[in-house]
Amino acid sequence: MIQRIQTIFLLIAAILMAVTVFSPLAILEGASRIVTFYPYGTIEAGNMAYTTWGVIVFTCLAVLLPLINVFLYKKRRMQIKICSLTILVIVLFYVTMYAYIYSIMAKNGLSLEGVKYGIILPAIALIFIVLASVNIKKDERLIQSLNRIR
Repeated sequence: MIQRIQTIFLLIAAILMAVTVFSPLAILEGASRIVTFYPYGTIEAGNMAYTTWGVIVFTCLAVLLPLINVFLYKKRRMQIKICSLTILVIVLFYVTMYAYIYSIMAKNGLSLEGVKYGIILPAIALIFIVLASVNIKKDERLIQSLNRIR
């Protein structure tokens, strides 16, 4: 299980998404207001201003799916499907994040001051998920070719 490179890729992706849960994603600024956007909500002056349930749900799913996928090492076709689902979840994470950011900006007259390091972590996790999927497919082709020889 741990000897396969795709297991390492999946674990790295899960760790990156777990770090994303607590990482700042963006800074919004307005008339003497600074709001920090996290996956679980926005923080203004040390207080929670808005909760962002959609973003945190997709973030938690993107943490759990690769971890589940690690333990399905005997079911390679199922692993490929879960990798595809994880890619979709990470894309939906970005879509909901941008929807929340622009909604909060429109409601409060804020502007996007800058993005933080947390915004790149899911993209790196996405790359590792794709690498894991490619290696799982390679293993599946190898097993199928060995079955043809018998």
